[in-house]
Amino acid sequence: PPTVVGIDIKKMKLIDFMKALGQEHPVAADGNLRIYNAPYDANLGPTMVINTETNLWRDTKTGAYGSIYDLAYELTGSCNMSELNRYIASEMAVLEKSKDKEQNTEPSKQEPDKPQRKIRL
Repeated sequence: PPTVVGIDIKKMKLIDFMKALGQEHPVAADGNLRIYNAPYDANLGPTMVINTETNLWRDTKTGAYGSIYDLAYELTGSCNMSELNRYIASEMAVLEKSKDKEQNTEPSKQEPDKPQRKIRL
C-alpha cells in the first residue's frame, strides 16, 4: 500500500482527514456514525456520514460512498491514484504541521498533565 510522509493512507482515519479539511468536529454523532457537512458539496449540507468502525463514508443525499480515496475523488475529480495520494498526503501534512505548532506554542498545557496522571495512578 502506498505510504506518503510515513502515513499509510489506507489505514488513515476518515475523521482525521475531515479535521485536515477544516472540520474539527462532526455536526452530529450517533454511536459509531459521525455526520459531517459534505466538503465536496457547494451547499455544505450535513449529508456525509462516516462509520468509524468500517472507516467508510456515505452521502445520504447523493448516495456517493466509499473509502478515503473515493472521498478524495469527490473533492478533486481526479481518478489518478498518485494524484489522490498526493492530495490526501498534502492535506494531512497541513494537519500535522498545525499539530506541531500547537505543541510548540502551548508546551505549558501538556507538561502539567504528566505529573497529574502519575498521581492518579
